[in-house]
Amino acid sequence: MSANIPSGLSQVPRPVLERLLEAIDRRRLECPLSELELLASGYGALVPALLDALGGLGAEAATAALRLVLAERTHRPPPRLSLVWTGPEARGSVARDTALLVRDLFEGAKRYVIVGGYTFDRPGILEPLHAAMQSRGVRALLFLDIPGEARSAQDADAFATAAIDRFFREVWTFGAPKPDVYFDPRTAMPGPPWASLHAKCIVVDDERTLITSANFTDRGQTRNIEAGVLIEDRSFAEELGAQWRILIAAGLVRPYRG
Repeated sequence: MSANIPSGLSQVPRPVLERLLEAIDRRRLECPLSELELLASGYGALVPALLDALGGLGAEAATAALRLVLAERTHRPPPRLSLVWTGPEARGSVARDTALLVRDLFEGAKRYVIVGGYTFDRPGILEPLHAAMQSRGVRALLFLDIPGEARSAQDADAFATAAIDRFFREVWTFGAPKPDVYFDPRTAMPGPPWASLHAKCIVVDDERTLITSANFTDRGQTRNIEAGVLIEDRSFAEELGAQWRILIAAGLVRPYRG
């Protein structure tokens, strides 16, 4: 899976498409679209995808294409939502168990997986992901918080590298293949202000998404009281996946190069 925004408009969030359509309709952007104008209008890392799909088109053709894409996203079937739960359950609960669902998501992946996580502490949680990577060539992106803080901003990259080295020694103990790991450099810097990569989510094949309060820890997956939602909707999965990829393309997260 490339770190760049894929071709076409499938990875461009709906609000961006709506804003672009309005800008063309009101002649705030001229067609054919140009890279310089799109950058100046704040489209940033999405410019290559927009030009790939719409570059060279006149205003009438570009707005027609945007309306078709937006109509398809509007009228597709509604998402399927399932409650996901960690902790004690009363009789009659229909919630899905967090640990079992995480395993199911990893085991069912066919192409790629995105994981955003705050804390990881047990190899067993990620073992099914490694198995999918090994047996089916699934590619994985991991976005990690950096625990603790460097002594200075100049030491942040080295501090983050050491923290991710520990992750591969203590949590991802399976060896190759390994996920591509990214980190927000702000999480390694001394504060104030402080920042954390606090998201806990999984996106599988741009089709299924887990958003949860549960960390990727034994406690978070099996003992705490935690709540989340499984969203089975391609449009939502594509938009969340795009949010992570945009961070990469814009250089707002850095790759681990250990």
